[in-house]
Amino acid sequence: MSNEDRTEICKIISEMLDNPDKHGIYPTSTAYTSLEHYAEQVRYSAIGWMHAKSCSLLDQGKDPRTEEVPVILAEAGRVFNYTHPDQDI
Repeated sequence: MSNEDRTEICKIISEMLDNPDKHGIYPTSTAYTSLEHYAEQVRYSAIGWMHAKSCSLLDQGKDPRTEEVPVILAEAGRVFNYTHPDQDI
């Protein structure tokens, strides 16, 4: 998980915890919706990156279907500043 992801998740959760209603109930539905939107945004960015990567490979005369997945994931990890807890990317 990137620091950007952690920061955004903490922001969403903090906003929820800082704003209980008059009965002390936290607005979990709003927080869940914000988390879902954030996850969608991250997925769209990843899909867009993969599309651009495939186009770049095609421009280089390569077939993106023959690329090694771990290599592509490592590159994506560097681009998105993501580190997997079980893997040094």
